[in-house]
Amino acid sequence: MEQVKKKKKGKKILIAVIVLLLLSGGAVGFVSCNRNMSASVQDISANAVETAEITYHDISNHISVSGNVESENLVKVTSKLTAKVESLNVEIGSHVNQGDVLCVFDSSELQQQYDSLLKSQENSQSQNENTHKINQRNLENAKQEKEINLAQAQRAIDDAVSSRDKAYQKENNLVDELNAETEKRDNAKQKMNTINPEEDPEGYAKASQDYQTAEMNMQAKESSLEAIRDQLDTYDKAVQSALDAYDATERSANITIQNYQDILDAEQFQQNSDSGTELQKLADSIAECTVTAPKSGVITSLNIAQGSIPTTDALMTIEDTDSLKITVQINEADILKIQEGMPAVVKTSATGDQEFDATVSRVVNIYNNSAQGASGMGSGSGTNSGNYSAEITMNHATDSNLLIGMNAKVKIILSEKEHVLAVPYDAIVTDTDETGEESSHILLAVTNSDGTATAKAVKIEKGMEGSYYTEIISSEIQEGDQIIINPGDHQDGEILPGIHANQGNGADGDA
Repeated sequence: MEQVKKKKKGKKILIAVIVLLLLSGGAVGFVSCNRNMSASVQDISANAVETAEITYHDISNHISVSGNVESENLVKVTSKLTAKVESLNVEIGSHVNQGDVLCVFDSSELQQQYDSLLKSQENSQSQNENTHKINQRNLENAKQEKEINLAQAQRAIDDAVSSRDKAYQKENNLVDELNAETEKRDNAKQKMNTINPEEDPEGYAKASQDYQTAEMNMQAKESSLEAIRDQLDTYDKAVQSALDAYDATERSANITIQNYQDILDAEQFQQNSDSGTELQKLADSIAECTVTAPKSGVITSLNIAQGSIPTTDALMTIEDTDSLKITVQINEADILKIQEGMPAVVKTSATGDQEFDATVSRVVNIYNNSAQGASGMGSGSGTNSGNYSAEITMNHATDSNLLIGMNAKVKIILSEKEHVLAVPYDAIVTDTDETGEESSHILLAVTNSDGTATAKAVKIEKGMEGSYYTEIISSEIQEGDQIIINPGDHQDGEILPGIHANQGNGADGDA
């Protein structure tokens, strides 16, 4: 058994020697082969094709800024009272509801002044009422006196008018009588001219007598007419005097009535503007001694203490925690891109990755030299010594757990698209033709039947550009196609020596 073992052992040694000789003889060849294999591997690695699968993405273009959470509705509680603070019911951080009593001032001195003035007013009330009654009676008497005097003046007018009318009527009657006597005289004269005195002496004598009588009556009527006409002017003046007396009586009565009315008006004004107004001022001051919350919120500053007298009008500040905003600085390069109503997303260190919806509520297009540079990202951000600003309002501040003073990071969404085919922007090649017109294409890795792949150029139209992904539009592109990430190292129609699938697509914030 040992001899057999020895033979076997010797055979193994021989084989080992032979192998050793073979190895020593082929060492150079093996090293050379190894070097060629290493170079080939390096060459293949250098020419490896990195691809990614084309999928749908949500793309957004935004500007990143930051600021502190503050209340959108800040109310300063003020008072002009110089009294001592009798009780203080709040402290910094206290939450108050609208109408809650914040503090109470000592109103004892004001109450004493009010009571004293009220008593004085009550004591003089009866006297004021008596004076008012007298003035009211004088006004009524003046009105009655006016009616009596005007009635008398009217009677004087009526009498003067009646006398004047009678005189004019008498004149008219005398004119008629004069005309009648003139007609009688003319008829008698005509009759005289037709009678021969010698033939009819009696008829002539009668006609002559009628003529003389009519002539005498005419003269008498003319004298009476002249006398009445001389009096007509007197009658006219008497009527005018009566009318003037009526007007003077009315004016005088109106002046007297107005004087009494002015006394009553002044009396009422004096009562309201003096004691009444002062009393109301004291009542208002007493009511102001109890200071209540004009709005619900949190006390963020307090300038008074119990037992002290305020040294400033501003007692405290209430900030509404249900209505929050963030004031952010905007770089000059971005300010014209931002508009009111744009959506925004807010995050804070305290709330971790939780995101809160917000809205751009105000854009301040006034350059502020004192502001610090804004933290801009996305669509262009400049560096300035001064900035513009914007206000971001939280959409649902009530349940957000955000506190006033927290540092917040804000993304202002300039534009966004959902569920679009998109690729990394480095995978897009821009071409320029002889006319200078630009176009774009991408390279797809198309798998061949033998397992290799061929680079295929596909023209595309660029859509919305995000911070990492760019939307591509082409009827030749489908979800799941493999795009070459490094298109600058390859060309259309190239047989690809190796494909390295990129599982991570380098998301940069585009959802």
